[in-house]
Amino acid sequence: MNVEVIEGRIGGGTGVYVKEGKITLTMRLHFYDGGFSHSTVRVEQHDDKIVIIAERVEHIKKLLVRRESLGAVVWSILQNEYRTLDRMEEKVEKLQNASIHSYQRSILYDIVEIKKNLFFMHRDYIRLRNIVEGAIDERYDVAEMRRILRDLNEMIDIVEYLIAGTTTAIQLMQNTLSSKMNEVMKILTVIATIMMPLTLIAGIYGMNFRNMPELYWYYGYYYSLTLMALIAVAMLWYFHKRKII
Repeated sequence: MNVEVIEGRIGGGTGVYVKEGKITLTMRLHFYDGGFSHSTVRVEQHDDKIVIIAERVEHIKKLLVRRESLGAVVWSILQNEYRTLDRMEEKVEKLQNASIHSYQRSILYDIVEIKKNLFFMHRDYIRLRNIVEGAIDERYDVAEMRRILRDLNEMIDIVEYLIAGTTTAIQLMQNTLSSKMNEVMKILTVIATIMMPLTLIAGIYGMNFRNMPELYWYYGYYYSLTLMALIAVAMLWYFHKRKII
């Protein structure tokens, strides 16, 4: 069948319109080239040809590997989504790897942004699947519609898998933050534990009672410092031996 691709901007989302036996289908295509974007494509069935109205004319022409029917044209255009999903999967994997090593607001922002885009795609796929299922019920181009339905179900599964992947990335980032906080708390606890006996010694000799012989001992000050140093070294050795630090 003759297929004509016309450049034009189409508003709205996924939907179908039938008048006098002719079908007009609008569907969103999604793109991920470093950033997420989308555009609406309209496919109109006429008596002797199929007219496609889209913004990215050259891109649509490259997708048209099958032209024998409306269903075949829609199936061809829909293959664009696999490329987009592959790129988004790579991005999710990179975000997961980054989440393991650091906690940064920019990474968290990227995760939330791509998760929002995946929900947007999921909603579009569900709407298009409902349209395709309705076409199958009406016995319209059943073979092609079943092919489209199979691909849509696969795309929905991929999107749901990627959404779960973004959730995992957020959890990994939270685990990374918790791990770093635990390391900080461990160091602070070790320091506080070492300081406790040193503070006790300083407190005892700071009472200044008259019957404390060390107060009048010429080497008392050096004795106290040496005692504190030995206690600190002993405790550091103990913590190191127990692999606490």
